[in-house]
Amino acid sequence: MQSRVERLPSLTGLRWFAALSVFVCHIAQQGIFADPDVASFLGHLTSLGSLAVSLFFVLSGYVLTWSARDGDSVRSFWRRRFAKIYPLHFVTFCIAGVIIFSLSEPVLPGGSTFDGMVPNLLLVHSWLPDAYIVSGFNTPSWSLSCEMAFYLTFPLWYRLLRRIRVRRLWWYAAGLALAVMCMPFVARLLPDSAEVVPGMPLRDMWFTYWFPPVRMLEFLLGIVLALIRREGTWRGPTTGTAALLLGGAFALNQVVPPMFTLTATTVVPIALLIAAAADGDLRGRRTGLRAPVLLRLGEWSYAFYLIHFLIIRYGHRLLGGEQGYARQWDTPAALGITVAALAVTIAASALLHTCVERPCMTLMRGRRPAQGPAPGSGGRPHRTPLERA
Repeated sequence: MQSRVERLPSLTGLRWFAALSVFVCHIAQQGIFADPDVASFLGHLTSLGSLAVSLFFVLSGYVLTWSARDGDSVRSFWRRRFAKIYPLHFVTFCIAGVIIFSLSEPVLPGGSTFDGMVPNLLLVHSWLPDAYIVSGFNTPSWSLSCEMAFYLTFPLWYRLLRRIRVRRLWWYAAGLALAVMCMPFVARLLPDSAEVVPGMPLRDMWFTYWFPPVRMLEFLLGIVLALIRREGTWRGPTTGTAALLLGGAFALNQVVPPMFTLTATTVVPIALLIAAAADGDLRGRRTGLRAPVLLRLGEWSYAFYLIHFLIIRYGHRLLGGEQGYARQWDTPAALGITVAALAVTIAASALLHTCVERPCMTLMRGRRPAQGPAPGSGGRPHRTPLERA
């Protein structure tokens, strides 16, 4: 086993690229480009959103495992996670509510302005197989419903997975990745339903993409990868090679059936990229993800993720007149709008991080235990309160 460091900065930089990928996905889906060739090209980029969400889920498991500390309690862990996630969610939920009720417009056509309000507020909306509920209010917040499930169960998973023998961890990682890849096949066993988009029936998409127990597989994969690296047995590609593999998987998304583009084709290269970036930090190698500007943007990425959709959607509404959303522009104008939306989103995320996220974390997280002895400093580390939970 090898010693740990407090931070893995490349993973912070990686979070920014994931958040930016979701932004690009929603710009592509917004349909502001009038040129059909440009619109067609952007249509190929929409799977960046699902790729990024998968990366966030694997990354959550990896980072939580890597940062687990001796002396930490389950209650303290839960309090810090709540402080990180919920206050900013509540603020953006309120912003979305003000906009929705002011315009008297539901998020999805044919729905109600109250769609998903209470489940969204309580972060349980992705448990329900209803697109109006999952997408209600601030649509990207559905992933927080999964994250809350991850955080509530992490102490149990950490306790169980730490007991696995080192040489078997690789088999668990392979099994979890294979399980993720098989979920589109499992989803076909569900009752038939209308398609959300061509090739994606609602029930299949809900089960494969929104349902927290299924997305837990990616979270567990992140935990296992962190344990492999913490035990000093990681053997994998460099960051550059892993990024190329992920690029190849994204290219594969253009030809596979739509349901496989959600998680199945990209989960393995995503896992390799996260592990490679962390390994690069530990070995002092260049990863291309540690530039100061990337670290700052990575710190803002959670706020960026929660506010960007509101800016894109209702910025389009503001520019489009009464009916909104259907207005298009020529390519130079649409590019200008995209850049402006990105700039406004970055500024808003900096403000939200500074005025909401960071103060609430400081106020609510309580005392964090000091770093215990390094795992490699003399035998297997003693069990932490998280392991004894």
